[in-house]
Parts: sequence; C-alpha cells; structure tokens
Amino acid sequence: MTRTPEGRGAVYLLDKSPGAPSRNAAAAVASAWGFRKFGHAGTLDPSAAGVLPVLLGRATRLSSYLTGHEKRYSFDVVTGVETDTLDADGKVVRTSAPVTPSTAELTALLAGLEGQQTQKVPAFSALKLGGRTAYSIARGGGAPEMPLRSIETRAWEILGISEGRFRLAVTVSPGTYIRALAASVGERLGCGAHADRIVRETSGSFDRSECSAEFDSERALISPAAAMRGYPSTTLDPGEVERIVHGNPVEGVVLGTVALLDGGGDLIAIGEGDGCSMRPVAVLARGTEGVGA
Repeated sequence: MTRTPEGRGAVYLLDKSPGAPSRNAAAAVASAWGFRKFGHAGTLDPSAAGVLPVLLGRATRLSSYLTGHEKRYSFDVVTGVETDTLDADGKVVRTSAPVTPSTAELTALLAGLEGQQTQKVPAFSALKLGGRTAYSIARGGGAPEMPLRSIETRAWEILGISEGRFRLAVTVSPGTYIRALAASVGERLGCGAHADRIVRETSGSFDRSECSAEFDSERALISPAAAMRGYPSTTLDPGEVERIVHGNPVEGVVLGTVALLDGGGDLIAIGEGDGCSMRPVAVLARGTEGVGA
C-alpha cells in the first residue's frame, strides 16, 4: 500500500506492539504511507507497547514539540526477581522471596514515590556516553557510570494485585524510566523487583484510544495541525503566510510556542512569540510534498 497524505506530511498514532523496536515500527508505518523520511516522538523499549507518534515527511520537524510532555504508563511490578535490565527481558541477577502487599501497604509505599525525585538512568539505556550507547557498554560487560536525573511522578494508581506481582499506573515527566520506578518499588518492599508488560497509555495530548496497532489505519492518521493541539494557535492571512514561509516575523501577542495556520486550517509553521511578534522556527510550507518526502 502506498498512500501519501497531501501537503506537509502527517502524524500517525501507532499503538506499538511489544517486541518491535520503535524505529522498526515507525519504518513500517512510513512504508505503508509512502514516505522515506520519518521519525517518532518518544522511544519505547522493544518489549513495551502503547502510544508511539510516528512523524511522516515534514512533520518530522515537529519532533521536539511532541516529545517533551508528560506520559502515563501502566506496568506490572514482579517482586522477588531482579534483572540487569530492570525488566523481564534481562538476565536474572538476584532472587528473593516474593512479596504481596495489601492495598493499604502499597498505597502508603506509592505515596512516598509521589512528586519530584532523582532517578539513576539504567545502564541498559540508549543514553550516549563518550560516543557509545550505555547499553552497548553494559552488554559488553562494562559498568557505565550512569547520571542522575530529576523526575516527577504523580497520580499513582493500583490496577490490581495478585500473588507476588501487581499492576500500577502513573503519570511521569519526560525522561522517566518506568523500569527504574519498578526497581525502586521493589527496593522499598525489601525484596527487589522488575517491570513487565509496560504500556504507554498517553503521550502529551495523545491517548491510546486514538491509536491503531495496524500500520495503515485511516483513523490513526492526523494532520500536523491536529498534532499540535496541545499548543495555542493563530490563523494567518495570506500576506502573513507569505512572510512566514520566507522566514520573516509577523505581528502577534502570543508568548512562547504557537502553531501558525493558514486560512484552511493547515499548519504553516511553528512560531515563537515574544508578545509583540511571532517568528517562524520550523516551517512546513515550503512547497508541495510528495512520495518520498
């Protein structure tokens, strides 16, 4: 199937299946819609599932505007088994008696994990250290020195408790590792733990209910303008459109990032406003885009 959306590219809301690397899943979407140029907003671990916005054509220019938002995940915490990757795909490094906390005990524990905190980036991650990914160093037997990050968690929810494992949901700031949160829960229980069945339920304004596990669903394909729905927007007149596409500012009272639309509601560019004017920082409307754009 080769069906390229008209104009300035598109964003495809993929419900990624477990087992596929994010890049491979995005490539399959791009192939289905006839694009060579593609990207995705926010990497999911291969074993994880859920919301993966795939950017097609000139919509790749929206990447930085669609990645830096809160995300919500659901995941299992499997107690009594610790792995080197902090998830079910890793090698078991320590075992102990599993723990099955009560709802009250787990609620109290999660309250201690609410809010701002520091988190150590897992060694098995894509973080670059001296030009190499941390996971390549770890897989080679090395012990990379991993940095600490400031993260924030909120809205913890207990979805179910069974023998030795339980399922949680949480909203997190960008850059948070769910695997590391599961390990923290296990540490507080005194038995160790790892994450399993990680699912990204939301990413910014995108919800899993809008996504498709197929690569070519019409309902999961949205315009660049729709993808920027989390930002303020302003509609330009034809003269302003001409100025923007040539890199010139226009008058406007918006502060910060703004989606600049033409009279038909299509996204022309991303602008930055200072309260007096809006200057283009990412222009999508530099001509008609076709297959392979």
